[in-house]
Amino acid sequence: MLEKLRRHWQTLTITILLLLALSPSPIALPFLHPLQTAQASLKTGSQEIAIGQLEDAIEFERALAGLHLEVAELAFDVDDMDTASAHLDALDIQNLPSHEAYCLRQRLSIRVGEFAGLDNAWQSLIINCPESISEIEQLARERLASNDLDEALPIFEALAKTTSLNAETEEAYAYAKAALAPVDSLPLLHTLARRADQTPPLAIDLILAIENSAGGPSPTHSLAQVGLTFARHGRWKLAIPSLERVLEMDPDFHEARAYLGLSKDQTGQNGLDDLLTATDALPDQALAHVFLALHWLRAGEEEQAREALTVAAQLDPLNPAIAAQLGEVYTGLGDLATASAAYRQATALDQKNPAFWLLLARFSNQYEVDIRSLALPAARNAVALSTREAAPLAELAFTHFLLGNNILAERLLWRAVALDPYNAQTQYYLGLFFYAQGDPGGAWAAMQLASSLNAPQRYQALAKRWLEGAAR
Repeated sequence: MLEKLRRHWQTLTITILLLLALSPSPIALPFLHPLQTAQASLKTGSQEIAIGQLEDAIEFERALAGLHLEVAELAFDVDDMDTASAHLDALDIQNLPSHEAYCLRQRLSIRVGEFAGLDNAWQSLIINCPESISEIEQLARERLASNDLDEALPIFEALAKTTSLNAETEEAYAYAKAALAPVDSLPLLHTLARRADQTPPLAIDLILAIENSAGGPSPTHSLAQVGLTFARHGRWKLAIPSLERVLEMDPDFHEARAYLGLSKDQTGQNGLDDLLTATDALPDQALAHVFLALHWLRAGEEEQAREALTVAAQLDPLNPAIAAQLGEVYTGLGDLATASAAYRQATALDQKNPAFWLLLARFSNQYEVDIRSLALPAARNAVALSTREAAPLAELAFTHFLLGNNILAERLLWRAVALDPYNAQTQYYLGLFFYAQGDPGGAWAAMQLASSLNAPQRYQALAKRWLEGAAR
């Protein structure tokens, strides 16, 4: 940016010197002064002020029409697309075409979403206007993020043929290719896997999924495995096009339909029809019933969620995640005794997993259900199984706080803060502790920090609610 500004004010310096040297009469101050002011503004990085001054100068002296391009570039740099477009139009009206103006016009069109005429000319644009690459890369990533893979892929391919992709664009291109053409994406995914800095775990899993399914029972098998892999990594928007194509070719691939319903739900769409079809077609598979239960939970239908999870638990009685999910459902229904039993069953089914012990401790603390006999040993187990994580320590600290062991609670809280000072749960508990100890200033500061952190999101919301109550 500094280099861009330097170029602009140097251009103005040359303009001013030429006017002073070549003018046969005294320079009119009404346009010389704005030029000088614009030059000074650019030196200090005040682009908006410079734009106004340059417009004043151009308005006074039409011979300075060539500065329309300078103003358009400055306006583009500060995202004032209307001003940039107006000055590019002025160059067209005054028949002052240039390669720089053409390229800026294309970049502006991309930035404002008016690129219908460019769909078959990306490679030419990249070659002729390399300064447009950043806008083209951003457009490709935006189309990918909005599920327009058929439109994103040609842009990625044009970029790959004509320029070196940055790490973010290279990764996005590989995933877009994998979502539509799994086997063809393998060279791109292997390139990601060979990165010297850090290999994306998703790239490794996609490689394994594609290579292991290459000789699958049907042509859709590889594409389905890619869709399932995207879903398992929480890349829902990438999962959807892969799974939709699978179902276009094989409508009876009901596991793919279950994952499609889940992915739709996760992206704000309604996956209910797909989930109901999947559960009807796969009555003896727990996965589809679990996904249906998650849909009902998001919709606030706890009773229907309970029914779906009960079926899932009967089909897969040794699955601790289903038991823990039932704990959440029964909590929502107000049946704390059954919820407690479900959480305890989850820990019994997987005693080495700290996540289930942590869920049990949180449930016990939140609803004050047998804190000493449930939360305390559960939190201790979570800490023992996950010694470098802040969340179990914070939960153990909160347990001691609820039991009145304030000295130990404070010591554990500061240990949790040392592990992760930007954890909303830890800061929220710290705020509650400070407030109980008669330190409203410390409580407010901790809650403010917790409210600005989105992990875990639940504690961010609780901190915001506390602050609203304290402000009344």
